Amino acid sequence: MLYPINPHFPLKGDDNKYLASLDNVPVNPIFIMGLHRSGTTFLYDSISRCFPVANLTLYDIFYYHRLLKNHAEGKEANDRAHLNRVFRSLGITDRRLDSVWVEDSTVEEYGWLLRNESYHISIHETNKDYFAEICQKLLVLNPDAQSVLMKNPWDTGNAKQILEWFPNARFIYITRDPIFILNSQINAFLTLITGSQPFQTMLIDNFKVPGGKYSMHAFYGLWKVVRAVKAIFGDAIFSFFARPFTAIAVQGQLKDYYEDIKSLPKENVLSLTYGDFNSDPVGNLNAIQSFLDLPFTNPPESISPKPRKGHLKASLKKYEPKLMKKLYKKLGHSAAVDS
Repeated sequence: MLYPINPHFPLKGDDNKYLASLDNVPVNPIFIMGLHRSGTTFLYDSISRCFPVANLTLYDIFYYHRLLKNHAEGKEANDRAHLNRVFRSLGITDRRLDSVWVEDSTVEEYGWLLRNESYHISIHETNKDYFAEICQKLLVLNPDAQSVLMKNPWDTGNAKQILEWFPNARFIYITRDPIFILNSQINAFLTLITGSQPFQTMLIDNFKVPGGKYSMHAFYGLWKVVRAVKAIFGDAIFSFFARPFTAIAVQGQLKDYYEDIKSLPKENVLSLTYGDFNSDPVGNLNAIQSFLDLPFTNPPESISPKPRKGHLKASLKKYEPKLMKKLYKKLGHSAAVDS
């Protein structure tokens, strides 16, 4: 993409001479697991603020290949400040999908980094060593951290395999009322096909895809066409056609979510709900503290939830009983009423 000011993103070899510092750095990741639009970002941010954990930020993603060099040469603050100037030059303030403010320290998903280096946006045989390197870099950059906290909704359903590769991993699962997941995912889709999307474009611009830049140019062209069509027909038409496909996807994702939890040893997993976390953040953070066996760096009382209930479309209110019936049939238990 074109930038109003040069972002001075790093070259891939910028960190090479510092990679030896990663030797013997243990990889004991903590994963936040959940569907897109189910509260994973707020939980990620809350745990990051309360415990001695390293996390992945936008600065880490966009300057990944110069993180160790910046750290060693004392230039991290320069690139962080410059990244914020780049965001503002593009008119980026929040993620548009939600009200999360965009700046260098904003937490993000590791899937974006994985897809820049592999054909997979989730942890896979082909990128698991790269994921380990990401964790090690974050620990070197944050010497007071006792673990690495990571999140990536695309890895929901992949926990059993992840545990085989990273035997000391722990998993914190969060979900919310399925009708609001569906509502939020549809709204996110509508947002992504409305107007220009500089923030999302920054995240996907270096994806590794067959055909390279030619494929990305074709994708951007198609994206532009869809946005133009949506501008003509409006939200209602696109929402109507998106709902059945999104509902099927949510049902499959929830099935993977609960099968994940069942597949893991009890000592490696903790599950909670978005509604319960927002109503009692202190109690839930104390439970997380016991699960992780990490000290508080900030009191749990410092977390102030601002739950997004979302405006539920009238059509989705009518559709909710049908969705719940399908979920009960697919899941075979009361998971469909989590909130």
